[in-house]
Amino acid sequence: MLPGLIGQFKAKYPDISISLLIGGSRQVSTWVEDGRAEVGVVGARPSPRTLVSRELMPDELVVVLPAEHPWAGRKAVTLTDLKREPLIVREQGSGSREALEHALGEANADLTAFRVVGEMGSTQAIKQAVRSGVGISIISRRAVDDECRANLLSCVKLKDLRVSRFFYLITHRDRSRSPLAQAFVDFVESQLPTRASQ
Repeated sequence: MLPGLIGQFKAKYPDISISLLIGGSRQVSTWVEDGRAEVGVVGARPSPRTLVSRELMPDELVVVLPAEHPWAGRKAVTLTDLKREPLIVREQGSGSREALEHALGEANADLTAFRVVGEMGSTQAIKQAVRSGVGISIISRRAVDDECRANLLSCVKLKDLRVSRFFYLITHRDRSRSPLAQAFVDFVESQLPTRASQ
């Protein structure tokens, strides 16, 4: 999501320089709280009261498979199906991991019931591992849309578990932002149809 928005913002302000840091939701929240970053986008609402979050857009998690997997082309799979497959998950502190664990808890299940074969610190690493046949995963639909459309990966819904969440734009409640960071916040909010202040 962010590289496309940054590209559009850079087209509007061609002389600027942007530094993009990538981390799990908890890490990004810490960066904004500590002043290392002025603005963050996370997949889980941050807990520190020093941060302000605004809903940007909804997302859902989907099962991601190698393109040649026997389930490729299916509309949906069940939790029981998933328990038989090697599963790759995001690291603790990521928004997608938090959303998955929350949804599993509501279904009276947890990750210990699955064959977790890997825990990775980025969605990009998970996509590469899935493509390489290490296992399957449950990650953001927005993160894999391009690969699924290009048939590099296959995306399948979970029949008996709906894992939905929002992406949030976060800023520090008390720290003033640079004019450029404020322009970026305003630009992002103007580009996205779903937004609400918290």
